Parts: sequence; C-alpha cells; structure tokens
Amino acid sequence: MSLQIPSQTAAFILALFAACPTVPAFSAESQWKSVPGPVPARIVRIIDGDTLVVDAHPWPGQAVRVSVRLRGIDTPERRSRCKSERLAADRARVELERLVEGIETLELINVSGGKYYGRVLADIKAGPRDIASAMLDSGLARPYQGGKRQRVKCTDPQT
Repeated sequence: MSLQIPSQTAAFILALFAACPTVPAFSAESQWKSVPGPVPARIVRIIDGDTLVVDAHPWPGQAVRVSVRLRGIDTPERRSRCKSERLAADRARVELERLVEGIETLELINVSGGKYYGRVLADIKAGPRDIASAMLDSGLARPYQGGKRQRVKCTDPQT
C-alpha cells in the first residue's frame, strides 16, 4: 500500500488537464479547481463506502494512482467508537463493492482537488449508473455537500 499525499493529488489533476485539450484556458488559480472529464479509471481497491483507490488513465499508456472520494455522499465511518456505526460502514463498503462488481472501467467526472486528505473529489459512473445516487438509493449513504458532517448519536459506545 502506498502512502497517499497531497502532491499526488496535484499530479493527478495536472495529468487530467494534459488529457483534456478541450478544456478552455483558465487562470493558473482556477485551473486547479476542477476537471470535467470523463477520465477512465480502474479500481485498485475500495477503502469504504465513499472512497476508492483507482488507477486513472488520463492518456494512453499512462496511469495515476489516486484516492477518490465520491461527490455528494457521506457514509458511516469505519473508525467510529460506535459498534453500530462500524457495522453500517461495513455494509456501505460491501454495497459499493456490489455496485462496481464486474465493471472494467469507471468514469471520473467533475474531478476536483482540495481538502480531502490527499484524495480528489469526483462523480463516478460505472456504465450508465451514477454510483453516488445508487449509494443514496441503497439507504447506506447520506447526502453531503461539504462542510461539517452530520454527527451520529452513539447509543452503543465501544472503546
């Protein structure tokens, strides 16, 4: 397992810009905000219900390994002190695995960097399926648009 650091995020976004020649010219500051995509990617592993590690392929013969957080959702945390939250996190991870099972290539869309702990943020499609919408439909994810997350009340603390 390789350590994911913010400089990898920057390298990934740079690679995406090189792969998207139809992106209009931007100022240096705004070009780091988002890449429209789609960028084909193959799953390396699933971290939890809202984060995957992928090998993104912004141009032929090249790949960038990066952690991607699904835009628009939040799933329970595996490191919670609450047993019920950890179990819900495991169910969310299994559901994400089910949704992408057998999918050869994902599409990363609207890719952006930022304060996501070395991850990029993106919409992800597996074929015609929007993965975040499918996770919301499963009931195992909550809508999330950034900012402070909804705190879950712990009824079964485990230390």
